[in-house]
Amino acid sequence: MIALPVRQAGGRLRGSAARVTAVILGAALLRATLAPLGDGISTLAFGGCLLAVALQDGRRQPRLAQSTARRWGRGASLVAGLCLGLVLVAPIMGGAASGRSIQAFWAWGTIAAVVATLEEITIRGRLQEHWTREVGPVTAIVIGAAVFAAIHLPRYGITAMPLDFAVGIALGGLRAVTGRVMPGAIAHVMADWGAWFWA
Repeated sequence: MIALPVRQAGGRLRGSAARVTAVILGAALLRATLAPLGDGISTLAFGGCLLAVALQDGRRQPRLAQSTARRWGRGASLVAGLCLGLVLVAPIMGGAASGRSIQAFWAWGTIAAVVATLEEITIRGRLQEHWTREVGPVTAIVIGAAVFAAIHLPRYGITAMPLDFAVGIALGGLRAVTGRVMPGAIAHVMADWGAWFWA
């Protein structure tokens, strides 16, 4: 059940996790609504909403405690992100190449990297931080994975939801273990790029 915002002592509003969740899901709904106008317009609107969440929310909310947020160093986190990225790409690498051109990849790949990174900052960064404070890390990972699967529903359909949910669990777990968003962003971008060439 989603917690409703309530006032705490000192007038601070609780329930910020529910608000961040609603904004991210609203951004995905906007993207789906704008899809008939073209992928460029709908993706730009979606990315803009995610950027607004990342910037706005990052200024208002304190980060998780330093001891929690910096468990792994940058090098170990980078390696963890690359390893998860390889795990995500490995199942599709055995198939035939997609035949898409490398020239067309560069523009698409840049946009995909930006959107995937914004998804990680907002879902594994902001949303997971908020839910961790309110309900604990395991439930926060599950909620983040459900939101991740839901935002991809209009693009990939209901049959892809279990896979998207599983990938969301893996990315959220990586965030919880390393204390960083960067490894998940690396893995997410690798998976998207791999899909260009093999899916």
